[in-house]
Amino acid sequence: MNFVLFLVSIYSEALKLVNSNLKNTLLIAIVFLSSCVGTRYLEGDQKLLFKQKVKGNENISTDELNDLFVQKPNSRLLLLPISPYVAFYEIGKKNYDKAALETELDTLKSRYNRKIERATENQRPKKVGKYQRKLNRKSSKLNKKIEEGNLLMRWGEPLAVYDTNATEQTQNQIQLFYESKGYFDAEVDYQLKLAGLQKKRIIVNYLVEEGTPHIIDTVFFNTGNDTTIYNLLEKSRDEVKLSQNSTYDQNELRAERERIEILLKNNGYYAFNRQFIEFNVYQSADTNLLSVEVIINKPAKQPFHKQYKINEVNFTTDVNSQLGGRKRQLEKFNNINYYYYKSSYRKKILDQRVFIRPGALYSLDETFTTQRQLANLDMFRFVNIKYDTAGGEFIANVFTSPLDKYQVSNEVGVNVNVTFGLPGPFYNVSLKNRNPFGGIEILELSGRVGFDAVANLSDQTQVTTATEARLNLSLTFPHFLLPYGSTIKTKFGLLNPKTRTGIGYSFTDRPEFTRSNFNASYGYSWQNKKEWFYDFTLADINLIESKLDSTFAAALETQSRFGQQLSRAFLPSFVSSSYLSVTKSFNEYGLGANKASFIKFYGEAGGNLLNIDAVAEIADESDLANFQFLKMAVDFRHYLPYGKESTLAFRINVGAARPYGRFAQGILPYEKYFFAGGSNSIRAWAPRRLGPGSFVAIDSASGNFDYRFEQPGEIILEASVEARRNLVGFLDGAVFIDAGNVWNFDEREKPGSEFSFSRFHKEIAVGTGFGIRIDFSFLLLRFDVAFKVYDPARDQGERWTVDEWNLGNRRNYGPALNIGIGYPF
Repeated sequence: MNFVLFLVSIYSEALKLVNSNLKNTLLIAIVFLSSCVGTRYLEGDQKLLFKQKVKGNENISTDELNDLFVQKPNSRLLLLPISPYVAFYEIGKKNYDKAALETELDTLKSRYNRKIERATENQRPKKVGKYQRKLNRKSSKLNKKIEEGNLLMRWGEPLAVYDTNATEQTQNQIQLFYESKGYFDAEVDYQLKLAGLQKKRIIVNYLVEEGTPHIIDTVFFNTGNDTTIYNLLEKSRDEVKLSQNSTYDQNELRAERERIEILLKNNGYYAFNRQFIEFNVYQSADTNLLSVEVIINKPAKQPFHKQYKINEVNFTTDVNSQLGGRKRQLEKFNNINYYYYKSSYRKKILDQRVFIRPGALYSLDETFTTQRQLANLDMFRFVNIKYDTAGGEFIANVFTSPLDKYQVSNEVGVNVNVTFGLPGPFYNVSLKNRNPFGGIEILELSGRVGFDAVANLSDQTQVTTATEARLNLSLTFPHFLLPYGSTIKTKFGLLNPKTRTGIGYSFTDRPEFTRSNFNASYGYSWQNKKEWFYDFTLADINLIESKLDSTFAAALETQSRFGQQLSRAFLPSFVSSSYLSVTKSFNEYGLGANKASFIKFYGEAGGNLLNIDAVAEIADESDLANFQFLKMAVDFRHYLPYGKESTLAFRINVGAARPYGRFAQGILPYEKYFFAGGSNSIRAWAPRRLGPGSFVAIDSASGNFDYRFEQPGEIILEASVEARRNLVGFLDGAVFIDAGNVWNFDEREKPGSEFSFSRFHKEIAVGTGFGIRIDFSFLLLRFDVAFKVYDPARDQGERWTVDEWNLGNRRNYGPALNIGIGYPF
C-alpha cells in the first residue's frame, strides 16, 4: 500500500509539471509514445530488425560474437519497445534539406572569397586572416550538417530496416571468427522469425554448432642458418605467445609476430620488421593436434639480418633556435656529443635520462625510454630520436626543442564546494620558471582565490560567503637529492625520479572563524616500468592558527557531544607527518572506453618526531597542540563498458585513522578524519553529515535529526555502483546505488558510533538515485538526485525508508540534490 501511495505521489507531481509546462510535456510524450519501435516509419514491404541473438555457443563468449553483427537493431529505452532515438532522427530528417545546405555552403564560400580577394588587393593581411577564420568556422559547421545531418539527426539514429545481405555477412563473419579461434569444423546458420501485431519486426537467431577445437601441440622455430636469431628465440621461449596444449587462436599468432619483432629490435636488429615472420600450421593425421612452425625469412640479397651497433650519439638541445648564424658548440660528456648555441642544461642531469650509448646494440625499448624520460622533464616542446645509417656507420641523433622558460597559466571557473554542494567562482594563477639554476629544475609560484556560498554551521537556514586563498612556492628537481653515485642516478633515471620542496600559506575566512596555515614539505616521487606511481612525502609540516567568532566559540563550548573534537581542531596546532601514496591506472582508467581499473594505497604517520624524548620535551613546553596518528586507506575503482554507449562503474573506499600517544589525547587533526555524505560520497546524505555508525544528533527543540554539524569518523567504508549511458548528444544519464558509513574506534560521547564486527553491517547506510551529466568536452557538469533507502540513524526495524520518500520534503527523506564537476569516481 505504501508503495502505491508513493506512485500516486509521483503521478500527482507529474500532473503539476504538465499543467505548468503543457506544451513541452506533450511534445516529449509525442516523441516517446509515437516512436514505439519505429515500425510506423517503414515503407512498403520493409521490415524492422528488432532483435538478434547467437545460440549454441558454449566456448566463445556471446559478447565477442555480438560485436560481429553487421547490422544493429535500434536502441530501445530501458529494454521497452520504445526507440526515441529513431523518432529524433525522423523528425530531424523531415526538416533536413541537403541540397539547400550545399547551396548555402557555396554561397558562403563565394561571399567570403570576394571579401578575402578585396582585402588582399587592399593589402589588409589582418582582414584576410579574419575572413579566412570566419569562413573556416562557418563552413565547418555547414559541412558537419551536410555529412552528419542536423542536430536531431545526430542525436538520433536511422531506422534499422532489415537487410538480408547484412545477415548473410554476419553469418560469414561468425564462421570466420570461429575458424580464427581453432574451430575449423564449426557450422553457422541463421533463422528468421516475424514478430509484432503487423508482423513487421524480424528476430534473427544465429545457430552455431561449434564442433571440436584444434589444439596447438608443438611450436618450433626455423631461422635457416641464422644461429644468432635462433638462440635469441630459444632463450625467450618462456615468453612465446603461442601456448602449447591450448586452443589455436589467430590472435596469438599476431601477438607472437609482434613479440618477435620487438625482441629482435631490442637486440640490434634495427631494419627487421614483422613481414619477415611467417607461420606454417600442420595438422596431425586423424587428430585435432597442430604443430606451428615459426619461420624467420632472410632479407633479400643478404644471407643474414644485420645487427646494428651504435657508433655515435649526438644530442642537439636547442632545435629551432638560431643565434645570428653562429655554429653550435660541441661538448662531450660520458661519450655523448652535446650540440647547442648556449649551454643551458647541466649535462650531468641530462645524461641520467639518456639510455642509448655508443658501443651498445640498437634497442627499440631504450629508444622509447630515452624519448619518454626526456619528455618527462617538462623542458622540451618535442623530443625526436632518429638513426642515420649513411656511410656504413650507425649514428643516433637526439633532437629536442626547448619550451618557453617562463609560462603563465590562468584558470577562472565555478567550483562546486565538496562540503556544502554550492557553487562559487574561483581564480587560479601559476607562474612556472623552467631551469632557473641550470639543473633542469622547475620553480613554480601558484595562487588561488575562491569564493563559496556556504551554509552557516551554526544555522543551516542561512547562506553566507566563505573566502579561500592559497599561495605556494615549489621547487622540483629531476632526480633524487640523495648522496649516491652517478651510475645509480642513471639507473634511477628509468623511474622518472623527482624531488619536491615547497612552502605555502593558506587562509580561510568564514563567518564562524578565520584559519591560517603555514606549510612546508619535502618529498620524492617516481614510477616504475609497470607504471605504478609512488609519492613519498618525507616531511609535511603545518602550523595552524584559528580565530573563532564568539557565537561559534560558545556553540562549541555547549556542544559537549561533539565539542571535544571540534574545539581541539581550532587550537593553535603543529601538525607534522610523512606519507606514501601508491597508485596504478590499469588500461588508462577514465581516459578510454575500454575496461579499466584504478587503485590507490595511502599510508600516513603523523607526529613521528614526538617519539624522540628531546623533541617531546620541547613540545611539552610549547603552547601548540600536537598530534600523533596513523592513517591508511585503499581506493579501488573499476570501469566496465557494456552494450551501446553504456558503462558500469564501481568504487570501494576503505580507510582507518587512529591517534596514539599522550600528545594526541585520543584526537586526530580535524583534516585527518574521514567524512561520509555528499556529491562524491553517499549522495543521499548531506555533505559530511552521515554517521558515525548509528549515532545521530537530535534537535532538542523540534525532536528531529540535527544535521547542523559535520560528523567525523576514524574508520570509513564506502561502495558505489553507477550505470552510465549516453542519452543524446552531450547529455548522459546515470542511475546509482551508494552504501557506506564512518565509525570511531570507541564510542566516546556518541552512542552507536563505535565500530563493531558484530553489527557494522547493520549500520551501512544505503542511498539510490539518478543523475544527468552535461558533457561540454572540456567540462562535465553533474546533477544527481538521491534518496535514502536505509538509514542506520533510526531504530532497528525502522531503518528502511522507501515508504517515507516525499518529493516535496528535502529535510530527511525527500530528494537530495548534488551538483558536481566531473564524475563522482
